Parts: sequence; structure tokens; C-alpha cells
Amino acid sequence: MADPTNTIQRSPVSREAPDLNYWIEERIRATKPITLGREPMGELHPITPIGPPGHVLPEHGPVEKGFEPLGTLNLNTSGGGPVATPLSYPYRTCGRLFFNQGGGGFSGSASLISPNVLLTAGHCVFNTGVWSTNMVFYPSYPSRASNDPAYKFAGGVMACWTAWQTGGSRAYDYGMVWIGANPAPGNLLGWLGLMWNGPTSGVTWDEVGYPGEPAPFNGNAMDGAQGTYAQAPISGTIGLTVDKMGHGSSGSPYITSFNNEVVPVHANSVKSYIVADPPVVGYGPYFTADVQTLFNYISSPANH
Repeated sequence: MADPTNTIQRSPVSREAPDLNYWIEERIRATKPITLGREPMGELHPITPIGPPGHVLPEHGPVEKGFEPLGTLNLNTSGGGPVATPLSYPYRTCGRLFFNQGGGGFSGSASLISPNVLLTAGHCVFNTGVWSTNMVFYPSYPSRASNDPAYKFAGGVMACWTAWQTGGSRAYDYGMVWIGANPAPGNLLGWLGLMWNGPTSGVTWDEVGYPGEPAPFNGNAMDGAQGTYAQAPISGTIGLTVDKMGHGSSGSPYITSFNNEVVPVHANSVKSYIVADPPVVGYGPYFTADVQTLFNYISSPANH
């Protein structure tokens, strides 16, 4: 890590049992889709990897619970649309995130990247000077019954880099959340791999999340879009072409292939910001080895 002032920060540690019953239907209906950052379109910045590609392995979980056949995921290529099989892998690793910030209720998007770790946008865990509270993750929302063991999971400790928390750097607008449930959600659903310093030329990304706007998006269905690399107006970030998924898609993973795997199942960015509203291109941080450092931190029992 080049900047010694860029350190990992975590939310206050609470030893109290999380309240899984906080998000009653009335509160869910009152939430607002968390707002994506809006940045000006300026000089475009190409990506130059600063180290060798690396990754954390994915896991598809119990095959009998649904598995996408080998081949492309065939997500919507016109800017976004409903995912046809939200209970199948790798889609079932993604879900809708509910949380409070500053007294208001919001929703965003997240994905599992280990049995117990969620990946999302930095502004979903820390925003406008406060850590999020009452965070609950609903995999494949709203496709699971309330008696499903994987219906919902309460978030625990959250972590992000100070480059986001105090610096507002879009290149570090990602965060992670520890889920202490037993069994761990990833052991029921599988998880995505995590990838950094990946190539951009000739790469296709699949974004999966919960945009609440513009119409016809409403946050109440898992949506997906497929696009390719676009240079971004902020250094250290990447663009996803043909991405019309708006507010509420914050934290949606950008999923791609590692080392020519047939089905793309590695997250190497998350939705962070747009330059036009409604959007036509989405942007997110280009993951460097710093994402592995944050992952190792949140995975350590000493930090929960």
C-alpha cells in the first residue's frame, strides 16, 4: 500500500445479539434506495495494474440448491433487467441490504465473498460521517420464504479504508461486513471469488443488484446488467458500459472471470458512482491488492 496514512477503520464492536426483527415490512417500505455518488465527467483515466493479478477462490455451495449450467450468465445487455434465476448460483450470493444512516432507512446491494463476509460499497457501511446500523442482508430478495434458513442475516462489524471514510476517494468506495451467523450464509449459499489487479481489455462484467430507480427498476427484484470496460473520470476506478441501474445498486458486484474460467464468478469491483442521472454507464473502484488486505482484516476473529 503506497499511502501510509490510508488505514483500515472498523465500526464500533457490539457484543449484543443483532436484532433480526428490526426490518418489519413497514420499515422496508419506508426505505429509500441509497444514493449513488454523482461525479463530473472530466478527463478519462486508463487503468494500469500495479501488481500481479490475484484472487480468493469462489465456492458454489450445495449443487442441489440450484446451479447455473456452464456457459455465460446471459444477463441483460440493454442496461439492466430482472435476473431469471435468483436462487441459483452465482446469483444467490447476491442480495438486498437494508440499514440505517443518520436516522433514515436505506437499501443497497451486496454479495458474499466468503462464508461470513459481505462485499458492498463503502458508502453503504460509512457515509456522511456515520457508520450504518441495523444492517440486514436478504439473499435473493424477495425470492425466499421467511422460514428459509437463508432468508436474512444480520450484519456485524463493518470495515473500510480511511481513503474512503475521511478522504471520500471513489477508488476506495468499497466496504466489507462480517456476518456471525451459524450456519454461516456462505455455507448455505456459496460465495463469489474476489479478484484484484485484473485485466480490463476484452473483459465482460456482470453486475447484479437492487436498483430502486429509474423506472422500471423498483428495488423489489434482483436485476442484472452486462457490459464491458470503459475508462472512468476518476483515477483508480473503472466504468461498466450499458449500465442503467441507478440508485439502490450501490454495492452491486461487478462479476468477471479469473484465468479464463467458463462461468464468471469473481467480484473485482462494486457500483460506486455515476456521472448522469439516469445513468448509462456505472463506475466503481478498480480493486488492487488493498482489497485483499481489507478482506484478511475483516476475516480475522480478532477484529469482530
